[in-house]
Amino acid sequence: MTDIKDILFAFSEEIRLRIILLLRNSILCVNCLTESLALPQPTISRHLAILRRTGVAEMGKDKLHCYYTLNKKDPFGLLKKGITKTFYNALKRIEPFKGDFKRLRAVEKKCNARCKVRI
Repeated sequence: MTDIKDILFAFSEEIRLRIILLLRNSILCVNCLTESLALPQPTISRHLAILRRTGVAEMGKDKLHCYYTLNKKDPFGLLKKGITKTFYNALKRIEPFKGDFKRLRAVEKKCNARCKVRI
């Protein structure tokens, strides 16, 4: 069960915050996240595992890809949504977040997975 400490821990690291903001309204594969954040895949996977363990993100699979989105179904869903919206509004025009969104738009066009991008 997720508790408030888990949520605060998830939002406390810049890389995880960058991932959370990209997942805010999107469903993304690891490759899209890796290219958008310009970070190594093992780094992204490690932080995604933390986000899943803390209940902030959830994963779905098809035959070839794993997809990640924010978990809005748990008791803290509204809290996480509010925190995410606040961070998004405060940081969307500031680097490295601004660059992440720009790269995600470019990555979306060449992604062969079924990612759903909404920025």
